[in-house]
Formats: sequence, C-alpha cells, structure tokens
Amino acid sequence: MIFYGKSGFDTRGVSFASVRPTWRPFMDEQQLLALKPELDRFLDRFAPLFGVEPNQTHARCFVQGLLHQGERRNSENIAQAIAGCNVRNLQAFIATGAWQEDALLAQMRCGVLEMLADEDAVWNTDETGFPKKGTKSVGVKRQYSGTLGRTDNCQIGVFANYCSAKGHTFMDRRLFLPQEWADDPDRRMEAGVPVDVLFRTKPELALEMLANAVADGIPFGWVGGDSVYGDSPSFVQGARQLGKWYVLDTSADAHVWTNEPQVIPAEQRPKRGRGRRCTQPVVVGQSQRVDAVVAALPANVWQRLVIAEGSQGPRMYEYAQLWVWFSEGGLPGPRERLLVRRSLGQSQELKYHRSNAPAEVELLKLAQVRGCRWTIEEDIQSGKGECGLDEYETRGWVGWHHHTALSMLALAFLTWQKQRLGEKRAADDGVRSAGVARSSAGSACVGRGRDPEVVAVAARTQSPRSRKPPKAATRRVVAAAK
Repeated sequence: MIFYGKSGFDTRGVSFASVRPTWRPFMDEQQLLALKPELDRFLDRFAPLFGVEPNQTHARCFVQGLLHQGERRNSENIAQAIAGCNVRNLQAFIATGAWQEDALLAQMRCGVLEMLADEDAVWNTDETGFPKKGTKSVGVKRQYSGTLGRTDNCQIGVFANYCSAKGHTFMDRRLFLPQEWADDPDRRMEAGVPVDVLFRTKPELALEMLANAVADGIPFGWVGGDSVYGDSPSFVQGARQLGKWYVLDTSADAHVWTNEPQVIPAEQRPKRGRGRRCTQPVVVGQSQRVDAVVAALPANVWQRLVIAEGSQGPRMYEYAQLWVWFSEGGLPGPRERLLVRRSLGQSQELKYHRSNAPAEVELLKLAQVRGCRWTIEEDIQSGKGECGLDEYETRGWVGWHHHTALSMLALAFLTWQKQRLGEKRAADDGVRSAGVARSSAGSACVGRGRDPEVVAVAARTQSPRSRKPPKAATRRVVAAAK
C-alpha cells in the first residue's frame, strides 16, 4: 500500500503530487514479525479502551492477525495463526465483547489527525458491499453494490475517509440497515440490533458522520462523494448548513435551471375557485436535465486542465463549468456550479459534478478536489486486501462494528508506519489551494469543542421515522437524539 506525502508548496497553498498508487498485498510472516514491536507501541495508546487485560490481549492478537497473510482473517484463522490466541475467547471478544468501538475510533481519529491534519483536507464518503450468504447476517438483503458492480445478497457499509497532502485513511463508518430489517422485530432481536436504531438512508448516515466530524473540530475544507450523495437534497443541504464546500458527483438526469427561477410561496398562490388553498410552492421556469444542458454548451467553453502529474505523464481532462440552480426536491437550491469533465479519449466520457464553492475558487482547484475522491476507493480496497475488512464471519450488529473498527485501526497503523519510515509518498489528482482563507487546523482532536447545534444537523435532515441515532453513537451525538 502506498501513502502520500507533501510534494511542495506554491503561492496558492498545498499541492499534491500525483502518481496513481498501486495496491500491494498484505504482509508476510517475516514482515509482520519485524513490525511487531512497532505494532505493540502503536496499540499501547488504545489498550485501556478495551477494558480488562484479557480484552487488551485479544485486541492485540486480532489486529496482528488482520495484518497477517493467510486464509480468511476471521477469529478462527487468526487464533490459529497468532500464538497465544484462543479461538472461542477471540470469537466472544468480537461478537459480544464488552468494549466500546466508538471510543476506540474517537482515539484513532486523534492519532490520524496528529499525522494528517490539514485545513484544506477532503472528507470523502463512499459505500461498499460485503457479499453474504443466507438471511441471518445483520442488514443483509439483495441490493445493489457499486463495489460488486451488481445486485447481490450483501451488507452495505457507508465509510468516510480523510485525505490531505500528508496521506489518507478511514475515519468513520456506518452499517446500512434496510427498511425491511428495521421493521422486523424478530430479525432485529436475533441480530442484536439496538432498539433505538431506525431506518436511515445512506446519505443520512453519511451526513451524520460529516456532522460529527465538524462538531469534533476535525479540520477539513472540502466534502467529496459520488452521485448517491450529490443527488441527495438532505446531504447537500446538510453540508451547506455545516459550512463546508463540496465537489460531489451528480447524475446525468439531475435537473437544473440555467436562469434563476422564481418561487411563489404557497400562501401567495391564488386560490382556484371554491377549492382548498394551495399548500405547495410553485416554481416559475422550466428545469432541464444536466446532460441536455451540457449537450447545448458551445465548443469554446471547454478548458484543457492538467489535473496531476501521473506515472505515465500528465493527467489531463477537458472541463466546462456554468452557474446553475439544482433542483432539490423539486425546488431550486442556491446558485452553484455545474462542472463537466470530459475525457480525451475517442469515447469522450462525461462526468458531472456540482460545487458550492464561491466564484473566487478556480476551476482547477475544484477539478483537483474531485480528483481526491479515489482515495476512499483505495482505502476500501486496502482495508479489504490488507486489513481483512470484509473477512468477518460474525452475523450480529456488535460483531460487525467490532470487526470493522479493528480493521480501520489496522489500516491507521499502516498509515502511521509509512509516516514513521518517512517513505516517499505521492498523491494522485492533487489538490491545490485556491488561496481562499479557511480556519486554522490547529491541533484539533476528536471530542474537543463539540458544537451541539452542528451535531443536530444530521438529526434535522432525517425522516420522521428516524429521529434517533444508533445506540452505538448516542454518546457522540447526544444533541442529535434530542
């Protein structure tokens, strides 16, 4: 796995180098043994969070096992591979152990910020599928997974990562609980789903993580994600309420207005005959599909941009931008930019993005922020390939959260190890600051200076059926549950 370091500064701020990383497999026995002292030192700061001494020992064994090469890195195989481990004790530690993964991840985020904190960093969100057989694993159903590229029987996890000039790694995650699971008390009880966990969409889960990050004082300037989030009114509105700029993908069939539409409030609409008064506002002006708007663009609006220097030469795209008003639930949102990226190949593939960054932020900067979104795909791939993120065999709610938390911790160790060794790092599709003032990164650490009103943004955007956060998160989002 390759991590990414500073490549220099210019008058506009931080710049990233841009070599597409190549994924490499997990460590062999010899490499892991050589790193054992460093792994123990890394885990020392987390050990008290596991409580009693046996739990601390299990945690050390399990993280070491996740980094070990071999067959599926589940409790049984880890116990066989790591000396001193008992399979039944390790299984109980993951499936039902009395330790809080939320506190562990909060401490992990503090460590990540010590390595990577940057006021111009990007907070990316993406989901990934975990293929499963049967119907017992919590949240499993036949559903589409972009990771799998098809509809299959799987669980879906929504993940967030942190990407700066110094590197990138996971910061948070949520398990998506489908509606039929949320409404089935028998399945919930069997899988150990807490009673206060209700159905929430993937964008709502992502917004909760984003709001928590802002409330915790995590320094970042940008939000990234694919069209699942860019097409979600609740997510984009929440990001704006949190004071963050975003560069999010959007769909070709999203609707926009190219001229500012007039919105007539319901109370100002004329009453029709003897009927009831109007209860909905009306928009004057015709919206259009994004792809139709782009098809009508003149040839002279396209700019060729070098997004980054790649291993095989400059990575270039053609970009166009125009100011529009996106339809958000049928009503126009605030004025923002529609960005279009066109590849230079014969097929000329088009990608559509949206950004609420102000006019003084250059198009190049927005293109480079969008270019950082691959890092969460890299973290998902590395988490699964190097840290056993998807190799659990536990079926329950607690087991899923325990296993994924320890996998994320293992990936954070790899990030820390690269920093410690001082290896040359490079980042793909680097981000250059546009020179717009942002708040200082300082020495922010999770849990300090939380703003309850910021945390409540996630709750305000939830549906009426999902006012409360998951039980596992209530200590971190108390305001959201009120």
